[in-house]
Amino acid sequence: MERIIVAVAGGLAALGGTVFLIKLLILRLGGVRTAAEVVAVKEPKQGYYVHTLRFEHNGKTVEQDDKTGYSQPFSKGERLEIVCSRSSPEIFEYTSALNKNLIISGVLIAMAVLIVIRFVFFVV
Repeated sequence: MERIIVAVAGGLAALGGTVFLIKLLILRLGGVRTAAEVVAVKEPKQGYYVHTLRFEHNGKTVEQDDKTGYSQPFSKGERLEIVCSRSSPEIFEYTSALNKNLIISGVLIAMAVLIVIRFVFFVV
């Protein structure tokens, strides 16, 4: 019974990782790369920084807060590359964070699949 529970948990982790990976790939492949300038840095909680970015989207200047929340602030005036959704300027990711998240989700999926295989086929 325990092996079935662990196999199902591994399957759910693989499914969640796959959904996350697909969302990231859609943004990466269908999004628009653009340069964004940090115009403000806020610290809503101690050690948690939110940045307001200014960038061009479909010919309009947009100011939008990031939703990531960093432990180290970017400098005001710093220029960073982001990938922005073609249809919605609220949906964007820093290019470096997007690349890391793609790798992390791929590793998560691989580990979850290995757990499923191990507990379905190799545990008696």
